[in-house]
Amino acid sequence: MSDNIKEKENIENTEDIKDTKEKKAKNKKEQSGVAKAKKRRNAKVFKHTTLATVLTVIFIAAVVLVNVIASIIFDRYPLTIDLTENNKYSISKESADYVKSIDKEIRITVLAEREVYLNVNEYTVQAVELLDRYTQYNPKISVSYVDLLSNPEVKSRYTDVDLLNNDVIFETVATSASGEETFDRMRIVHLSDLVTWSADFTSQVTEMGMTVETYANYLCGGDYAAFINYYQGYIEGSNAESAFTSAIMTITDPDPVNVTILTGHDEIAQMEYFKQMLTANGYELNEINIITDEIPEDTDMLIIPAPAEDYFDEDIKKVSDFLLNGGSLEKDAMYIASVSQGDTPNLDEFLEEYGVKVEHEMIIEQNTDHIFGYYPFSTIPTIVSEHYLQDVNTSDYLLYMSAARPITLLFDEQNMTATEAFVQSTSSALTLDYTDENADIDTSQKGSAYTSIAIASKAAFLEESEAYSNILVLGSDQFVSDSNLQAPQFQNSEYIISLLNGMTGKTDTGIVIATKTITGNTFDLTQKQSSILKWTFQAVIPVLVLVIGFVVYKKRKNK
Repeated sequence: MSDNIKEKENIENTEDIKDTKEKKAKNKKEQSGVAKAKKRRNAKVFKHTTLATVLTVIFIAAVVLVNVIASIIFDRYPLTIDLTENNKYSISKESADYVKSIDKEIRITVLAEREVYLNVNEYTVQAVELLDRYTQYNPKISVSYVDLLSNPEVKSRYTDVDLLNNDVIFETVATSASGEETFDRMRIVHLSDLVTWSADFTSQVTEMGMTVETYANYLCGGDYAAFINYYQGYIEGSNAESAFTSAIMTITDPDPVNVTILTGHDEIAQMEYFKQMLTANGYELNEINIITDEIPEDTDMLIIPAPAEDYFDEDIKKVSDFLLNGGSLEKDAMYIASVSQGDTPNLDEFLEEYGVKVEHEMIIEQNTDHIFGYYPFSTIPTIVSEHYLQDVNTSDYLLYMSAARPITLLFDEQNMTATEAFVQSTSSALTLDYTDENADIDTSQKGSAYTSIAIASKAAFLEESEAYSNILVLGSDQFVSDSNLQAPQFQNSEYIISLLNGMTGKTDTGIVIATKTITGNTFDLTQKQSSILKWTFQAVIPVLVLVIGFVVYKKRKNK
């Protein structure tokens, strides 16, 4: 029995051992499974961690690469967006197209450190932006900033000119036969050239016998920054683009047109903005007293801006000899008439020799579609000649002519002299004798198309070729007044420049640039732009972030 008991115990022990082994095997298997699962989980975590790390590194590298590439592109190309109301930090399409076409190397030197120049005023901020864009549009243009006081060698290079702090020097760069770098032509833009002064201010300064520049020298010793800041209430807008583009045009133009404005007889016509326009279009300006001075030999065109008093015989001879040019002709003149002039028999006789007569009357328009405002002498005339329209958009031009004296063409062609009407009233217009204070409009008179702008040309045959001298006659000084040239609804500025470019043969570089108003705001927007930015940052971007976050969340949850 004991044997049975022992056998039973052995069996039980064997089964216990077997169960223990099985439990151990099972536990080992379970532990192995857990280990494998843990290993798989660890491998999966490692895989995701590695992938996340790699993606993070790739993303950071991509961001850095994009920033580097973007910086290079933005430095090379003008991709910045100007959100100011009148694009005051942008260059007009005309200027941009011209700058892109330049094939000469141009070096621009600002006589101040960049940060110092930026902090002068809001006009220098705009100037820096414009200079940067010039370099972006054309790699042949370079800009450097040099402090004049700490770099005396700069001043020693320009011994024939007076340089001031904040001046901007434009130069064309050439290479000599020996390979040395030389500078061909130069133009200096002063700080005062960056702004447009009001007509009232310039008139006050003129009455003192000075220009704005000489007045600044008188008051501030050439410290234009202090002068501008003191008289900033008289500034109408920025002239930086006009000044810079005209400087480039002047130094790159192989044959610039030199214009001499004649004074000495109490001239009536406003010329400040008109002179800025001429300069902006690459014309070189000079001014002399016709009574005491001789007309410079290099003059290509004269401007007679509505003298209140008649010219003397000696003055007429100077103008006549200039146009005849010893028989070679190829000279031009522009005569501006005004209802404010007195009797000018000598000037009248001279003009009649060229076939034009400026009447002592005023054009009165009866066609209400061609009257601007409430007064019949404020007219919207019509261009009647197809000549010299190369710089005018003829599809939407609109001219304004106020208090115009009618121009009678005495003949079409006679003795190698021809006349042509360029601008006329409607055929229903009348005239009024403005010299008679008691005169009234005679509506019984027959309406007629009266000429208010005309050109007279004298021709000569020179060695099987023709040469011409031209006189452009304006019936009203108001056509080129500061306000009318700047009026955005009229194209007086484009048209007069187009006429002069065509008449003088300067038809390849005509650019008309409007002044830009600069305010103290560092970031001014239109209402539309403000709304776009508001909804972009308050609605569009937050919604995009929420959508992207939700998509990422769902993807991670489903893994």
